[in-house]
Amino acid sequence: MKKERKEFLMHSFPTATADQMSKMEGKGAANYIIFLTRGAELFARGYHRYSNGYIVERQRYVFAKDGAVRYGSEDGKRWDIRSEFREPVFCSASYGYSFDNSYKIINEKAISRSDMRYSQYDKYAGDLLMCYLDLYCKHPNLEYLLKQGYDLIQKNYTGFWGNTAKLTVPSYINWKSNNLLEMLGLTRSEFKVLKGQEHLYGAYRVNKEHFPKATPEDLILISKVFGHEYGTLERFLDATGATPQRMSRYLADNQINTRDYSDYLDQCKKLKYNTKDTAICFPHNFEAMHERLSATIEYQHDKAVRAEFTKHIEERKQLEFSDGNLMIVQPKQLSDIAYEGKALSHCVGGYAERHAKGALSIMFIRKKSEPYKPYYTMEISTSGKIVQVRGKRNIAPNNEVEDLIKGYKAYLEKIFSDKRRKTA
Repeated sequence: MKKERKEFLMHSFPTATADQMSKMEGKGAANYIIFLTRGAELFARGYHRYSNGYIVERQRYVFAKDGAVRYGSEDGKRWDIRSEFREPVFCSASYGYSFDNSYKIINEKAISRSDMRYSQYDKYAGDLLMCYLDLYCKHPNLEYLLKQGYDLIQKNYTGFWGNTAKLTVPSYINWKSNNLLEMLGLTRSEFKVLKGQEHLYGAYRVNKEHFPKATPEDLILISKVFGHEYGTLERFLDATGATPQRMSRYLADNQINTRDYSDYLDQCKKLKYNTKDTAICFPHNFEAMHERLSATIEYQHDKAVRAEFTKHIEERKQLEFSDGNLMIVQPKQLSDIAYEGKALSHCVGGYAERHAKGALSIMFIRKKSEPYKPYYTMEISTSGKIVQVRGKRNIAPNNEVEDLIKGYKAYLEKIFSDKRRKTA
């Protein structure tokens, strides 16, 4: 649409009827779009009703054969052409005031009397209607695709907050043609194969480019299993040496999703299994094999962690301490830390692996009269600082424990001072 025509249309909008205006009356914030026609041209007037019932026009649109245009106003009187085409902005964000830009439609039947009547607009009547009508003005042959089940419209979000929705269509569609097969870039046999599976078309086109020798049936299967995840498929093929057809068939026949298979390949890599061996990459019972590998990795991990734990037991003996009726002892086995957390209802169990590896030390405060009963738990850094002390349900230390901590701090300072002197 030419600039001169845009400027003319800006000030020559059809007037809404009294009945249409009355439908916006009331209290509470709300937004409305009133559709109007002049000839075959479609006009849209966007109104915001403030909480107190005051109504002001904020947005205007024109949809015609030569294009679409959006206008905006801050006061409902002075209008200008907006360079960005988007859904209506009825009010700006402000503290204490809703800036919901959703809207109700008044006089929707006007669309069916305009050049937009074949647009299939009802598919978007409740969501991004303005953007859809703009898209239709650019590509009126969009109608053919939608009628045949090829809804290729994509919703994207832009803007500073990522909340501005835009509608786009794939660049590989031949919009210059009104022939459906030419638009889609499909042969008649491909079109037949895709019948009833039109939602796979986008993935089909991508996979066709990567696997030009594959049959339409194979491409459908690949698209069903992997969708648009070509990167995932490529990784699977590199790891296994399999063909895309065989990989897709195996996953489909065994009802294995790509996430689980990806996890399985990662497990094989950790265990240094040969994933190019078909017995490994295509196990007869995938679920059982997956569970077996999970158990093996968990065992190896636990075994390594237990070895680390044992290695530090001797050096942690110097962290043990006793004063009055209380004592500070180290865990004797890794499971003691989990039990401590469960007994005292705090999260020390999550520190077990770091304790085992020496990244920190978990020590138990016990009453001498009850040496095996959890009382308080202490975390000590590698530099000998007491990070935290927590009792049941994370309560802070009582007076008796505070007195113990005072003496223990002095004890730790001496130990770590000697350590630092030896390493200097």
